[in-house]
Amino acid sequence: MDMENVKQIFRDAGTAISRAVQFTEEKLGKAEKTEQDPNFEQLVTFCDNTKQNTETILKNMEFILNSNPGMRVENLFFLDKKKSGLSSSEYLGIAMTEAGNDFGPDTAYGSALIKVGNIQQTLGLNQREFIKSANDCFVNPMNKYLETDMKTVVKERSLLEKRRLDLDACKTRVRKTRMLATTKVKAEHDLKVAQEEYDRQAEITKLLMEGVPSAHPQHLQHLLDFVDTQAAFYLKCHESLMSLQSDLSGFPSDQDNVATLSPDTPALGRIQQAKVITSQEPRDAHDLRLSAGEIISIDVNSDIGSNYFIGKKIQKGKVYKSNVRLLNQG
Repeated sequence: MDMENVKQIFRDAGTAISRAVQFTEEKLGKAEKTEQDPNFEQLVTFCDNTKQNTETILKNMEFILNSNPGMRVENLFFLDKKKSGLSSSEYLGIAMTEAGNDFGPDTAYGSALIKVGNIQQTLGLNQREFIKSANDCFVNPMNKYLETDMKTVVKERSLLEKRRLDLDACKTRVRKTRMLATTKVKAEHDLKVAQEEYDRQAEITKLLMEGVPSAHPQHLQHLLDFVDTQAAFYLKCHESLMSLQSDLSGFPSDQDNVATLSPDTPALGRIQQAKVITSQEPRDAHDLRLSAGEIISIDVNSDIGSNYFIGKKIQKGKVYKSNVRLLNQG
Protein backbone atom coordinates (compact mmCIF):
# COMPACT_ATOMS: atom_id res chain seq x y z
CA MET A 1 0.00 0.00 0.00
CA ASP A 2 1.54 3.35 -1.05
CA MET A 3 1.66 6.44 1.13
CA GLU A 4 -1.10 8.23 -0.78
CA ASN A 5 -3.56 5.43 -0.03
CA VAL A 6 -2.60 5.54 3.63
CA LYS A 7 -3.21 9.28 3.72
CA GLN A 8 -6.61 8.82 2.07
CA ILE A 9 -7.58 6.22 4.65
CA PHE A 10 -6.69 8.62 7.44
CA ARG A 11 -8.59 11.46 5.76
CA ASP A 12 -11.71 9.26 5.36
CA ALA A 13 -11.44 8.15 8.99
CA GLY A 14 -11.11 11.77 10.11
CA THR A 15 -14.18 12.76 8.08
CA ALA A 16 -16.21 9.89 9.55
CA ILE A 17 -15.21 10.87 13.09
CA SER A 18 -16.04 14.53 12.40
CA ARG A 19 -19.51 13.55 11.13
CA ALA A 20 -20.11 11.30 14.15
CA VAL A 21 -19.12 14.08 16.56
CA GLN A 22 -21.34 16.60 14.78
CA PHE A 23 -24.30 14.20 14.76
CA THR A 24 -23.88 13.42 18.46
CA GLU A 25 -23.63 17.08 19.45
CA GLU A 26 -26.77 17.87 17.44
CA LYS A 27 -28.65 15.15 19.31
CA LEU A 28 -27.40 16.56 22.61
CA GLY A 29 -28.36 20.09 21.58
CA LYS A 30 -24.76 21.32 21.66
CA ALA A 31 -24.42 22.07 17.94
CA GLU A 32 -26.47 23.91 15.34
CA LYS A 33 -28.01 22.10 12.40
CA THR A 34 -28.56 23.48 8.90
CA GLU A 35 -32.28 23.29 8.12
CA GLN A 36 -33.85 22.89 4.70
CA ASP A 37 -36.56 25.16 3.34
CA PRO A 38 -40.23 24.04 3.81
CA ASN A 39 -40.62 23.09 0.13
CA PHE A 40 -37.64 20.74 0.37
CA GLU A 41 -39.04 19.17 3.55
CA GLN A 42 -42.39 18.62 1.81
CA LEU A 43 -40.58 16.76 -0.97
CA VAL A 44 -38.79 14.64 1.63
CA THR A 45 -42.09 13.73 3.28
CA PHE A 46 -43.70 12.90 -0.07
CA CYS A 47 -40.78 10.66 -1.05
CA ASP A 48 -40.84 8.89 2.30
CA ASN A 49 -44.59 8.27 2.01
CA THR A 50 -44.21 6.97 -1.53
CA LYS A 51 -41.43 4.59 -0.57
CA GLN A 52 -43.02 3.30 2.65
CA ASN A 53 -46.50 2.85 1.19
CA THR A 54 -45.21 1.14 -1.94
CA GLU A 55 -43.16 -1.27 0.16
CA THR A 56 -46.17 -2.01 2.40
CA ILE A 57 -48.44 -2.65 -0.58
CA LEU A 58 -45.94 -5.01 -2.18
CA LYS A 59 -45.39 -6.85 1.10
CA ASN A 60 -49.13 -7.47 1.48
CA MET A 61 -49.46 -8.31 -2.20
CA GLU A 62 -46.92 -11.07 -1.64
CA PHE A 63 -49.21 -12.67 0.94
CA ILE A 64 -52.02 -12.77 -1.64
CA LEU A 65 -49.94 -14.06 -4.52
CA ASN A 66 -47.89 -16.53 -2.46
CA SER A 67 -50.66 -17.94 -0.28
CA ASN A 68 -49.12 -21.42 -0.31
CA PRO A 69 -45.61 -21.14 1.19
CA GLY A 70 -45.62 -24.88 1.83
CA MET A 71 -45.63 -25.39 -1.91
CA ARG A 72 -42.21 -23.73 -2.17
CA VAL A 73 -40.83 -25.88 0.65
CA GLU A 74 -42.18 -28.96 -1.10
CA ASN A 75 -40.36 -27.97 -4.27
CA LEU A 76 -37.08 -27.75 -2.37
CA PHE A 77 -37.38 -31.37 -1.24
CA PHE A 78 -38.71 -32.66 -4.61
CA LEU A 79 -41.40 -34.73 -2.92
CA ASP A 80 -43.20 -35.26 -6.18
CA LYS A 81 -41.64 -33.82 -9.32
CA LYS A 82 -44.81 -34.36 -11.34
CA LYS A 83 -46.82 -32.24 -8.91
CA SER A 84 -44.23 -29.67 -7.87
CA GLY A 85 -45.29 -26.09 -8.44
CA LEU A 86 -49.01 -26.87 -8.25
CA SER A 87 -51.39 -24.76 -6.20
CA SER A 88 -53.44 -26.01 -3.26
CA SER A 89 -56.56 -26.18 -5.42
CA GLU A 90 -54.76 -28.36 -7.95
CA TYR A 91 -53.57 -30.72 -5.23
CA LEU A 92 -57.16 -30.96 -3.97
CA GLY A 93 -58.44 -31.54 -7.50
CA ILE A 94 -55.95 -34.34 -8.13
CA ALA A 95 -56.90 -36.01 -4.84
CA MET A 96 -60.60 -35.80 -5.73
CA THR A 97 -60.24 -37.18 -9.25
CA GLU A 98 -58.07 -40.04 -7.99
CA ALA A 99 -60.63 -40.84 -5.30
CA GLY A 100 -63.45 -40.61 -7.83
CA ASN A 101 -61.76 -43.10 -10.10
CA ASP A 102 -61.16 -45.42 -7.14
CA PHE A 103 -64.81 -45.29 -6.11
CA GLY A 104 -65.89 -45.72 -9.71
CA PRO A 105 -66.78 -43.02 -12.24
CA ASP A 106 -70.09 -44.80 -12.80
CA THR A 107 -71.19 -44.17 -9.21
CA ALA A 108 -72.84 -40.90 -8.22
CA TYR A 109 -70.21 -40.06 -5.61
CA GLY A 110 -67.30 -41.07 -7.82
CA SER A 111 -68.63 -39.10 -10.77
CA ALA A 112 -69.24 -36.04 -8.60
CA LEU A 113 -65.73 -36.24 -7.16
CA ILE A 114 -64.26 -36.31 -10.66
CA LYS A 115 -66.34 -33.31 -11.77
CA VAL A 116 -65.43 -31.31 -8.67
CA GLY A 117 -61.79 -32.39 -8.93
CA ASN A 118 -61.53 -31.25 -12.53
CA ILE A 119 -62.95 -27.84 -11.63
CA GLN A 120 -60.58 -27.52 -8.67
CA GLN A 121 -57.66 -28.13 -10.99
CA THR A 122 -59.05 -25.51 -13.36
CA LEU A 123 -59.32 -23.05 -10.46
CA GLY A 124 -55.74 -23.80 -9.50
CA LEU A 125 -54.54 -23.24 -13.05
CA ASN A 126 -56.47 -19.95 -13.16
CA GLN A 127 -54.80 -18.96 -9.91
CA ARG A 128 -51.31 -19.63 -11.25
CA GLU A 129 -52.09 -17.62 -14.38
CA PHE A 130 -53.42 -14.80 -12.20
CA ILE A 131 -50.27 -14.82 -10.04
CA LYS A 132 -48.06 -14.59 -13.13
CA SER A 133 -50.14 -11.79 -14.64
CA ALA A 134 -50.25 -9.87 -11.35
CA ASN A 135 -46.49 -10.11 -11.01
CA ASP A 136 -45.97 -8.97 -14.60
CA CYS A 137 -48.37 -6.03 -14.50
CA PHE A 138 -47.92 -4.76 -10.94
CA VAL A 139 -45.37 -6.39 -8.64
CA ASN A 140 -42.38 -6.44 -10.99
CA PRO A 141 -42.79 -2.84 -12.26
CA MET A 142 -43.28 -1.51 -8.73
CA ASN A 143 -40.29 -3.44 -7.42
CA LYS A 144 -38.22 -2.13 -10.32
CA TYR A 145 -39.22 1.41 -9.40
CA LEU A 146 -38.10 0.88 -5.80
CA GLU A 147 -34.82 -0.70 -6.92
CA THR A 148 -33.96 2.01 -9.46
CA ASP A 149 -35.56 5.45 -9.16
CA MET A 150 -36.36 5.35 -5.46
CA LYS A 151 -33.04 3.73 -4.59
CA THR A 152 -31.25 6.59 -6.38
CA VAL A 153 -33.24 9.16 -4.41
CA VAL A 154 -32.40 7.43 -1.13
CA LYS A 155 -28.72 7.26 -2.08
CA GLU A 156 -28.53 10.96 -2.96
CA ARG A 157 -30.40 11.95 0.20
CA SER A 158 -27.93 9.95 2.24
CA LEU A 159 -25.05 11.71 0.51
CA LEU A 160 -26.73 15.07 1.15
CA GLU A 161 -26.95 14.29 4.86
CA LYS A 162 -23.21 13.56 4.90
CA ARG A 163 -22.53 16.86 3.12
CA ARG A 164 -24.72 18.66 5.68
CA LEU A 165 -22.81 17.11 8.58
CA ASP A 166 -19.54 18.17 6.93
CA LEU A 167 -20.88 21.71 6.46
CA ASP A 168 -22.12 22.06 10.01
CA ALA A 169 -18.88 20.59 11.38
CA CYS A 170 -16.96 23.25 9.42
CA LYS A 171 -19.24 25.98 10.80
CA THR A 172 -18.54 24.74 14.31
CA ARG A 173 -14.77 24.79 13.69
CA VAL A 174 -14.95 28.32 12.29
CA ARG A 175 -16.76 29.53 15.41
CA LYS A 176 -14.22 27.82 17.68
CA THR A 177 -11.18 29.13 15.81
CA ARG A 178 -12.37 32.67 15.15
CA MET A 179 -9.88 34.09 17.63
CA LEU A 180 -6.95 32.01 16.34
CA ALA A 181 -5.52 33.68 13.27
CA THR A 182 -3.28 30.78 12.35
CA THR A 183 -6.18 28.36 11.83
CA LYS A 184 -8.92 30.79 10.84
CA VAL A 185 -7.97 30.95 7.15
CA LYS A 186 -7.95 27.16 6.71
CA ALA A 187 -11.23 26.74 8.60
CA GLU A 188 -12.96 29.38 6.47
CA HIS A 189 -11.63 27.77 3.29
CA ASP A 190 -12.93 24.37 4.41
CA LEU A 191 -16.29 25.97 5.17
CA LYS A 192 -16.49 27.51 1.71
CA VAL A 193 -15.71 24.17 0.03
CA ALA A 194 -18.20 22.35 2.26
CA GLN A 195 -20.91 24.91 1.47
CA GLU A 196 -20.38 24.54 -2.28
CA GLU A 197 -20.49 20.74 -2.08
CA TYR A 198 -23.61 20.88 0.07
CA ASP A 199 -25.41 23.31 -2.25
CA ARG A 200 -24.56 21.19 -5.29
CA GLN A 201 -25.76 17.99 -3.62
CA ALA A 202 -28.93 19.69 -2.36
CA GLU A 203 -29.80 20.75 -5.91
CA ILE A 204 -29.25 17.24 -7.27
CA THR A 205 -31.35 15.70 -4.50
CA LYS A 206 -34.14 18.22 -4.95
CA LEU A 207 -34.35 17.56 -8.70
CA LEU A 208 -34.60 13.80 -8.10
CA MET A 209 -37.29 14.19 -5.45
CA GLU A 210 -39.30 16.50 -7.68
CA GLY A 211 -39.49 13.62 -10.15
CA VAL A 212 -41.19 11.28 -7.65
CA PRO A 213 -44.74 12.68 -8.06
CA SER A 214 -44.48 12.19 -11.83
CA ALA A 215 -44.16 8.43 -11.23
CA HIS A 216 -47.58 8.17 -9.61
CA PRO A 217 -49.58 8.21 -12.88
CA GLN A 218 -47.58 5.18 -14.03
CA HIS A 219 -48.19 3.52 -10.68
CA LEU A 220 -51.89 4.17 -11.17
CA GLN A 221 -51.78 2.41 -14.53
CA HIS A 222 -50.09 -0.60 -12.93
CA LEU A 223 -52.84 -0.63 -10.30
CA LEU A 224 -55.59 -0.53 -12.94
CA ASP A 225 -53.91 -3.37 -14.82
CA PHE A 226 -53.84 -5.42 -11.62
CA VAL A 227 -57.55 -4.83 -11.00
CA ASP A 228 -58.35 -5.93 -14.57
CA THR A 229 -56.27 -9.07 -14.07
CA GLN A 230 -57.92 -9.84 -10.74
CA ALA A 231 -61.42 -9.26 -12.13
CA ALA A 232 -60.73 -11.61 -15.04
CA PHE A 233 -59.43 -14.24 -12.60
CA TYR A 234 -62.51 -14.14 -10.38
CA LEU A 235 -64.81 -14.11 -13.40
CA LYS A 236 -63.21 -17.31 -14.72
CA CYS A 237 -63.54 -18.92 -11.30
CA HIS A 238 -67.18 -17.84 -11.00
CA GLU A 239 -68.06 -19.22 -14.42
CA SER A 240 -66.36 -22.54 -13.63
CA LEU A 241 -68.15 -22.89 -10.29
CA MET A 242 -71.52 -21.93 -11.76
CA SER A 243 -71.08 -24.61 -14.42
CA LEU A 244 -70.08 -27.13 -11.76
CA GLN A 245 -73.04 -26.22 -9.59
CA SER A 246 -75.38 -26.73 -12.53
CA ASP A 247 -73.79 -30.12 -13.29
CA LEU A 248 -74.20 -31.24 -9.69
CA SER A 249 -77.74 -29.97 -9.18
CA GLY A 250 -79.28 -33.17 -10.57
CA PHE A 251 -77.12 -35.59 -8.61
CA PRO A 252 -79.01 -37.86 -6.19
CA SER A 253 -78.14 -37.58 -2.52
CA ASP A 254 -78.88 -39.57 0.59
CA GLN A 255 -80.18 -36.31 1.99
CA ASP A 256 -82.85 -35.99 -0.66
CA ASN A 257 -85.28 -37.87 1.56
CA VAL A 258 -84.39 -35.99 4.73
CA ALA A 259 -85.98 -32.61 5.46
CA THR A 260 -83.39 -29.95 6.24
CA LEU A 261 -85.75 -27.22 7.35
CA SER A 262 -87.74 -28.87 10.11
CA PRO A 263 -89.19 -32.31 10.96
CA ASP A 264 -92.47 -31.51 9.20
CA THR A 265 -90.87 -30.21 5.99
CA PRO A 266 -91.81 -32.48 3.07
CA ALA A 267 -89.08 -34.20 1.08
CA LEU A 268 -88.46 -33.05 -2.47
CA GLY A 269 -91.27 -34.27 -4.71
CA ARG A 270 -91.50 -33.40 -8.40
CA ILE A 271 -88.18 -31.79 -9.28
CA GLN A 272 -87.93 -29.05 -11.86
CA GLN A 273 -85.07 -26.80 -12.93
CA ALA A 274 -85.38 -23.08 -12.24
CA LYS A 275 -83.24 -20.07 -13.04
CA VAL A 276 -82.48 -17.52 -10.34
CA ILE A 277 -83.51 -14.11 -11.64
CA THR A 278 -82.82 -12.15 -8.43
CA SER A 279 -80.03 -12.88 -5.96
CA GLN A 280 -81.26 -14.09 -2.56
CA GLU A 281 -79.53 -13.48 0.73
CA PRO A 282 -80.61 -15.81 3.58
CA ARG A 283 -83.03 -14.25 6.03
CA ASP A 284 -82.55 -17.15 8.42
CA ALA A 285 -80.76 -20.51 8.59
CA HIS A 286 -83.47 -22.18 6.46
CA ASP A 287 -83.04 -19.95 3.39
CA LEU A 288 -80.71 -20.78 0.51
CA ARG A 289 -78.14 -18.25 -0.69
CA LEU A 290 -78.68 -17.66 -4.40
CA SER A 291 -76.91 -15.65 -7.08
CA ALA A 292 -78.63 -14.30 -10.17
CA GLY A 293 -78.12 -16.59 -13.15
CA GLU A 294 -77.80 -19.81 -11.16
CA ILE A 295 -79.71 -22.92 -12.22
CA ILE A 296 -81.14 -24.80 -9.22
CA SER A 297 -83.56 -27.63 -8.53
CA ILE A 298 -87.04 -26.76 -7.29
CA ASP A 299 -89.69 -29.01 -5.74
CA VAL A 300 -92.76 -27.60 -7.46
CA ASN A 301 -95.04 -29.64 -5.17
CA SER A 302 -93.67 -28.05 -2.02
CA ASP A 303 -95.87 -25.06 -1.48
CA ILE A 304 -94.80 -24.03 1.98
CA GLY A 305 -96.98 -21.03 2.66
CA SER A 306 -97.57 -18.82 -0.32
CA ASN A 307 -94.16 -17.20 -0.90
CA TYR A 308 -91.56 -19.91 -1.34
CA PHE A 309 -90.65 -23.36 -2.63
CA ILE A 310 -88.18 -25.95 -1.33
CA GLY A 311 -85.04 -25.63 -3.48
CA LYS A 312 -81.84 -27.63 -3.62
CA LYS A 313 -78.26 -26.79 -4.44
CA ILE A 314 -75.85 -28.78 -2.32
CA GLN A 315 -78.43 -28.76 0.47
CA LYS A 316 -82.14 -27.93 0.65
CA GLY A 317 -83.64 -24.68 1.77
CA LYS A 318 -86.34 -22.12 1.15
CA VAL A 319 -86.40 -20.31 -2.19
CA TYR A 320 -88.70 -17.33 -2.55
CA LYS A 321 -90.88 -17.64 -5.62
CA SER A 322 -90.25 -14.06 -6.71
CA ASN A 323 -86.53 -14.81 -7.03
CA VAL A 324 -86.74 -17.71 -9.51
CA ARG A 325 -88.33 -18.59 -12.84
CA LEU A 326 -89.24 -22.17 -13.66
CA LEU A 327 -87.54 -23.04 -16.93
CA ASN A 328 -90.53 -24.72 -18.50
CA GLN A 329 -92.63 -21.58 -18.03
CA GLY A 330 -90.61 -19.64 -20.61
